[in-house]
Amino acid sequence: MPQLAHNSFIAAPRKELVLGEGFRFSHGQTIAPFTIAYETFGELNADKSNAILVCHALSASAHAAGKYSDSEDERPGWWDGLIGYGKGIDLNKYFVICANLPGSCYGTTAPKSIDPMSGKPYGSRYPWPTIEDMVHSQKILLDRLGITHLHSVAGGSLGGMQVLMWAALYPELTDSIIAMCTGSAVPVLGIAWHIIGRKIIESDTRFHSGDYYDKPDPLRGLEVARMVGHMTYLSAQSLQTKFGRRRRGNTRQFEIDSYFEYQGKKFASQYDANSYIRVQAAMDEMDLEEQFGSLQAAFAKWRGRTLIISFDTDWLFPQSESERVASAMRSLGVDVLHERMTSPNGHDSFLIDYDLITPPVRHFLS
Repeated sequence: MPQLAHNSFIAAPRKELVLGEGFRFSHGQTIAPFTIAYETFGELNADKSNAILVCHALSASAHAAGKYSDSEDERPGWWDGLIGYGKGIDLNKYFVICANLPGSCYGTTAPKSIDPMSGKPYGSRYPWPTIEDMVHSQKILLDRLGITHLHSVAGGSLGGMQVLMWAALYPELTDSIIAMCTGSAVPVLGIAWHIIGRKIIESDTRFHSGDYYDKPDPLRGLEVARMVGHMTYLSAQSLQTKFGRRRRGNTRQFEIDSYFEYQGKKFASQYDANSYIRVQAAMDEMDLEEQFGSLQAAFAKWRGRTLIISFDTDWLFPQSESERVASAMRSLGVDVLHERMTSPNGHDSFLIDYDLITPPVRHFLS
């Protein structure tokens, strides 16, 4: 029986798969050895037919759900509102796997990892990963776990982009997909904000082209870039409701300024600038229409059941982007359900509005 803790559960420790032969990136480089950090939740059934792969977004990790202890102060995994015992992705029924992405700084070999050949962090020499690399690393992990078929693949934002890439690259390996707040490519407005953020990091005098690990202090460039990125996750409605033009106490500082400073400093103390620019650039590089010639060609072999969830205030991935994917699949005869939802929470809705996303996810999986 699972040990429950404050509307969550006690999760097993993070695991690691070490690839002695290394991992080859799409752009040609190989890093060896290469470690893939991952977590699993729930129990795999005898015929291994109840496995769900969950793909995480830019700043998340393999810790998708649960807590490592029963402390009230400990924050649960990033999708704990959806994954758990009796929740939308019910661990009484399903076995969930979440792997940390190549390039991310939460356990998988990353730019800050030590190169055994030089004894120094990879830094600027670390490859620029692609969404295909992320999917291929997940496929390698599943193979090593002996899981040859998935009940579903699920994720939001960058995680949702991985889900769509799974349908394009490995259409025969999963029965269904769940993609939230995502699209087949980042629209140009989102790319523009991403580029501004990356240029802010690269212009930081302490960045040194990515070789800055001799100085432990967080980069101011990463703090400000996160403020820019955070803007794309919010909506005008939520900004007005939460902050408006209110000032902080009797000062001239706007509340929104204080909030961004807090978020930027918090993020930069936990994340790595090289990881940020690489994983975000992978988002921008993906374009299924460009890579396959058309969306119909990308999903030519996909026939699994599909749930797409979008939100009316998400301007990073507007609902029209989700509908483009849904329409392309429908033209191929795919069983697609596109749930258009209303929320003031913008792009972050898939991490907040569990009362909205849980019913369709539970129904879809059942």
